[in-house]
Amino acid sequence: MSNENIRLIQLGTFETHKPLENKSKNWVTYGRNNCGYDNIIDRYNGSPTNATIINSYINLIYGNGLAFKGNSTEEWVKIISIFPKKEQRKVIADFYGLGEGTLQIIKTKDKKNIAKIYHLPTNKVVPALENEDEEIEGYWYCKDWSKQNQNPPEYYPSFGTSNEAIEIYRIKPYKIGQGYFSPPSYMQGLTYAFMEEKIAEYYASHIQNGLSFGYIINIPDGNSLSPEQKDELEYKIKQKLTGSNNAGKFILSFNGRDAEITVTPLQVNDAHKQWEYLTSEARQQLMTAHGVVSPMLFGIKDSTGLGNNADELDTAEAQLVKRVIQPIQRTILEALDEIFNFYGININLYFKPLTEATQTTDVAMGSHVCCSDEKKNLFDNEIANELISLGEENSDEWELIESEILTNESA
Repeated sequence: MSNENIRLIQLGTFETHKPLENKSKNWVTYGRNNCGYDNIIDRYNGSPTNATIINSYINLIYGNGLAFKGNSTEEWVKIISIFPKKEQRKVIADFYGLGEGTLQIIKTKDKKNIAKIYHLPTNKVVPALENEDEEIEGYWYCKDWSKQNQNPPEYYPSFGTSNEAIEIYRIKPYKIGQGYFSPPSYMQGLTYAFMEEKIAEYYASHIQNGLSFGYIINIPDGNSLSPEQKDELEYKIKQKLTGSNNAGKFILSFNGRDAEITVTPLQVNDAHKQWEYLTSEARQQLMTAHGVVSPMLFGIKDSTGLGNNADELDTAEAQLVKRVIQPIQRTILEALDEIFNFYGININLYFKPLTEATQTTDVAMGSHVCCSDEKKNLFDNEIANELISLGEENSDEWELIESEILTNESA
């Protein structure tokens, strides 16, 4: 029997994408028409576990927003007017979700200072080809890379390389073996996000098909039909059988003249156990790819029974912040520090924590929230101020009886 006489309708396959250089256009896209980013976004939209973790991480990275240490009040006023909170959130969402964050730097009229910082969707911005020194001198922005004729790409120079009014700064951490693009840290988990997505589609289809795995439809004298006639017959059967209220998946078998039309249900023993295992495996591998410390932090039940009380959850959250969130915050803060220092704005920025449990003693690059010494000093100052408020001012009515100079030893 020829292959043309048996037709199987099946699921698609998972695709990965590589950078494509276009020397005539002087840009590099992440796959054809920059569809590599579409693949990442689709896995976010289709996988509940992936989306939940990404959303939670974005919230933890942003926390309660940027803040500053020290007496840089004047610089801080400039920063909050230059880089609004809603733009900060968008950049953080892209940075973790897509692996890179893209900033549009708007200069003042005299081009000597920075006026505004806006977020640009990373999936709409691609780098220009590297120069001889392997440096990226500019970026191309296109509203829709699949429709370049209707949306001609616009070129902008890289930050600090020109006297143009608008420049692009790409927050792109170094990744081993990567050049033009920096995939998200959980890139290895995308296959499992795709698996989870397709398993959900399978379950939905299974219910729509009346909980049947599918059918084989044998067509008598089918091998005498022309390819066009087979296509027409297949189309008509689809119209009758597929849909939310009908059976969906089927296999057509075009047989000899003497055969009868038969419909054979396909049975799969213990199929539910197989899908349960795959669902559990996809979720576990996704959590591994994201560096999840405790599933309970994301509303995922932990079969080990660990992390089910408040203290354990607080400990798990603190570890997650220390090991995963703060390194990401440092990378973002280093980028902002480079931009603001370039224009003479020197300020020690950090991200305020989302909850008290995320406070740690890490003070590197301003990513810390509240170090132990600061908390102690704050506590001591509050006590001192309270005692002072309860005291009385010296007056001539008081008589000095004894005085002594105290040192650290005597204290």
